Amino acid sequence: MKKLHLLCNAHLDPVWLWRRNEGLAEAISTFRVAAEFCETYDGFVFNHNEALIYEWVEEYEPQLFRRIQKLVKEKKWVIMGGWYLQPDCVITSGESLMEQIRLGHEYFKEKFGVIPTTAINFDPFGHSRGLVQILKKSGYEGYLFMRPFLFKGDFIWEGYDGSQILAHGMKFSYGSLKGHALEKIKEYIKTTQNKEVGLCLWGVGNHGGGPSRIDLEAINDFMASSETQILHSSADAYMAEVDKSDLPVRKESLIPCMVGCYTSMVQIKQANRRLENKLLLTEKIMSYAQMTTDFSFEEDSLLKAKKALAFCQFHDILPGTSIKPVETDCLRTLSYGEEIADEWYNKAFFKLCEGQPKAKDGEIPVLIFNPHPYEIEGEFEIGFMLQNQNWNEDERTLAVVYDATGNPLPTQNEKPNATFNLDWIEKVSFTGKLAPSSISRFDCKLTTVKKDTLSVFVYEDDYITVTNDRMKVRISRKTGLIDLYEVDGRSYIQNSGVLEVYKDNEDPWGMRVDSFRDYEGSFQLMSDTEANQFIGYPEEKTPNVRVVEQGDVRLKIQAFFSYNRSTAVVQYTIPKTGTYLDVDITLYSNEPNRMLKYKIDTKLAGTPYGETAFGAEPLYDDEREAVYHKWCGIKESQDALYVINRGIYGGSFTGNTIKLSLLRTPVYSAHPIEERQIAPHDRFLEHMDMGERQFSFRITTEKNPARQAQIYNEVPQALSFFPSGEGQMGGSVVTIDHPEILLSSIRKHKDGFRMTLYNAADHENHGEITLVPLGKKISLDFKQYELQTIDL
Repeated sequence: MKKLHLLCNAHLDPVWLWRRNEGLAEAISTFRVAAEFCETYDGFVFNHNEALIYEWVEEYEPQLFRRIQKLVKEKKWVIMGGWYLQPDCVITSGESLMEQIRLGHEYFKEKFGVIPTTAINFDPFGHSRGLVQILKKSGYEGYLFMRPFLFKGDFIWEGYDGSQILAHGMKFSYGSLKGHALEKIKEYIKTTQNKEVGLCLWGVGNHGGGPSRIDLEAINDFMASSETQILHSSADAYMAEVDKSDLPVRKESLIPCMVGCYTSMVQIKQANRRLENKLLLTEKIMSYAQMTTDFSFEEDSLLKAKKALAFCQFHDILPGTSIKPVETDCLRTLSYGEEIADEWYNKAFFKLCEGQPKAKDGEIPVLIFNPHPYEIEGEFEIGFMLQNQNWNEDERTLAVVYDATGNPLPTQNEKPNATFNLDWIEKVSFTGKLAPSSISRFDCKLTTVKKDTLSVFVYEDDYITVTNDRMKVRISRKTGLIDLYEVDGRSYIQNSGVLEVYKDNEDPWGMRVDSFRDYEGSFQLMSDTEANQFIGYPEEKTPNVRVVEQGDVRLKIQAFFSYNRSTAVVQYTIPKTGTYLDVDITLYSNEPNRMLKYKIDTKLAGTPYGETAFGAEPLYDDEREAVYHKWCGIKESQDALYVINRGIYGGSFTGNTIKLSLLRTPVYSAHPIEERQIAPHDRFLEHMDMGERQFSFRITTEKNPARQAQIYNEVPQALSFFPSGEGQMGGSVVTIDHPEILLSSIRKHKDGFRMTLYNAADHENHGEITLVPLGKKISLDFKQYELQTIDL
């Protein structure tokens, strides 16, 4: 080895086995020591990333922050990485990964005048292949990471769209023990003789620390006598010297790593997805309002919500490896972000309602915002209060919803969220069509009927069946499972939907496993008596598989299951038109050290696939644990079955079976150490995800699962609102003529707007994007899975 770049750093987790205030204190102390060393030792360079940590120092010790600014100008302190923090890099969405970079770049450019060219993610548990084009489009030339350890050294990493970036998997860890850094450096040189230029990281601590005086002085003495040229350096400097001419090319996500993290702390994962979805919805509706009305909005108004999301995507929060107080804190932080986004969403919604005509006598207006640049046809629901309470116990008020041209739509009354045995609070579902990227208007009219004239569902002996012109669904009354799911004459599912229990351990990371195969048992259908006792009415005779809603729009069925000390309510929603099946699971988990999965046996023989960050890829088909985003499924030639979710990320597959990982119940932050017992057995310990948890899925055979997943996650919002009739009514703001090209985001940017478009297909596509208020039509060509950002 002719030359060795030393990268001194400090590993600073803002939270993990400690809460935020302790992480903040350690960050300030570490930066203070590092600044002193930079000022004292000639030639020494300290490196650190993560804008969040610098924000803390700027706020809580501004004098130290000014010293660091001076050191950066003098090139004694290097801003590396350039992200907001080191997030999870396999669960975090593509939009959120871009936001991590944007937040970091804006901060470091403003405060230090620099933007690094090498992205740094030392500690996250794997890296999505979708990162490659995000990095390239963000101006990066290299990527430095540590996990998983099976990817070491220099290589060219190729993304889904064919873009490439230089990547380096670290040989050793990012840190060193105090007084032992020189030993690590010598061992690196000894075991890396095949490289002319090397990179070795050092710095004390897994909770701050950074450089130590004893290590730095020993290293400086060794540098003066070594035959190898050794210098205090940076990631950018090392990457600039790598010979890229003959490096291997990897076309894959850098996984697996810590596979339990795909599922641990499911409440954090679901809250993360909700805030991701809410921010996308909010920025879309605000952009449409700004383009078509005098709606005003400062670009930084959502910044606190975005930073709340970015913080909670940290690689020890989102993967579920922190202590319980951190989980509690971060659920509150994510809710805080949602509250901010909700406020701005509502302001924009009411602004877009301007110009809607006043309601006529006897009409209840229903206004629904469609954020997507395409028409949506489906089932929607709305809640409202009757003008007067109807105290006649033998009567029921029924609604009929009409479209904008006065045509009646399939409508049904359902039980509202409130529980009043009074005809006053209404919940109505209906089937309709929404215009693209705008507010659609419907009107509801009411009639009063006698309750004894309402239809009553008649049970068949063995099945509850719904059939329409394309789909047939049959739920077994003997098992509570999906007995049949058939679309266009083909059967996709038979006797499926089992909740399975697997033996697990206390380790939330899943450090020593690549799968969860130790099957223990399955949830079984309760008896009628057990089901009624479970819901609190043992005297009732209602069946264990029961219809709870019926009408012209959909059928809802509840089935009750139990396993040992745990119970589950599975609700099936089957539309009277359409080809999907919704499954909502309310699970009361009470089994420690277990993994729970929802198993779907298909009639396909194909390849498992799943969505990732701006891409899709084959998943393991041998029951190893896999990671995906909003959808997964099995493709067989021209047919496929997909399952769309609202906040789970793990699962296991074969060529015909999907096992969705719902939750794990390990001990909080129980870290395996060699062969020692993971956790004490002589006391009560808190386990993750015990108690009530809820899960929502949509099973579909429709093509273009990315678009279906976008609709299922960024749900059109409905509100009963009586408009003033004042103002000018707008129409569709943006349309895209190709179904596989998605509007990922649109937001205010400088004096205009920035639109992110994504080709959600494994082939090239061409699209025409029309922005009606701006009078613009844009024609774009896309490579497979290509992401394009357009400034308007």
